[in-house]
Amino acid sequence: MSTRRTVRVLIVEDSPTDEFLTRRALDRYAEIEFDVEVVPSTKGLNRLLDSVDVDVVLLDYNLPGRTGLEFLRELSDIGERPPIIMLTGSGDEFVAKEAILAGAVDYFLKSRIEPEALGSAISKCLQADARKKAARRQRLETERLAVVDALTDLYNRRYLADVLRRECGRVARYGGSLSCLMVDIDGFKQYNDVYGHLQGDVVLRQVGRLISGSISDCDIAARYGGDEFCLLLTDTSHEGALDLAERLRAGIAERGLMVGGSTVPVTASFGVFTTTGNSAPQAEVLIEGADLALRRAKATGKNQVHAISEPALPTS
Repeated sequence: MSTRRTVRVLIVEDSPTDEFLTRRALDRYAEIEFDVEVVPSTKGLNRLLDSVDVDVVLLDYNLPGRTGLEFLRELSDIGERPPIIMLTGSGDEFVAKEAILAGAVDYFLKSRIEPEALGSAISKCLQADARKKAARRQRLETERLAVVDALTDLYNRRYLADVLRRECGRVARYGGSLSCLMVDIDGFKQYNDVYGHLQGDVVLRQVGRLISGSISDCDIAARYGGDEFCLLLTDTSHEGALDLAERLRAGIAERGLMVGGSTVPVTASFGVFTTTGNSAPQAEVLIEGADLALRRAKATGKNQVHAISEPALPTS
């Protein structure tokens, strides 16, 4: 015995007779079991759609107060709503065309409401909506991968460069400060040599999660390349940037990281650079300053935080 799938339908209909005919047609469709809810007008319909889980809406064209077509035209987030089929008692081609242009996925005459026709129309509508949502998910994933590092799920270097330029422009115009942190996992090549590259990837992901969980929503964390990470902190003082760097350094060193079922000691070095506000910041200067501080941290023992300020940068 086959089990019919359940589809949740919201009928927006003010005529008791038309509601009865629509319900009866849905009840008699053999392929799908419909879970039906009915409202008599579009009043409060947006709020209802926000609060209930609906697969498809059967929307009457001729409704009191505001027609179904007017409701469609006023929807600003039609792509986020369940698919809508417009029901009408007339065969006006203009109404059909306008309904489709306004965002309805189909247009259905009430005179054709009978089980097979209506059920098939809903089934095709749901299939088309599933394809559209799958395509949208694929597009969003493609857009995400264009700015996100696939291994660590942090932003990638290209996106970081865009944000750096934008934030430098903002600070130059409105004032404020920017802090840049460069992070390098100490002895990462040895981790790869001893444990293999797959376990090295585990270390990178775990460090990435620790970093992303330690910054605010307005800050940016990116994988800069290899085992290096870069953090851009907006409107953060030099002391605040140093505090974050030290907390991250201690967090990595103290907890260790799980590799192959055992805890492996891992440390990282940090370079911190903060703009002084005395001049318009430049993206290249931020990266150069943080990278110079990082190199000094590595050269003086690793597993530490080193910071420099703008005047400490070598002049060309």
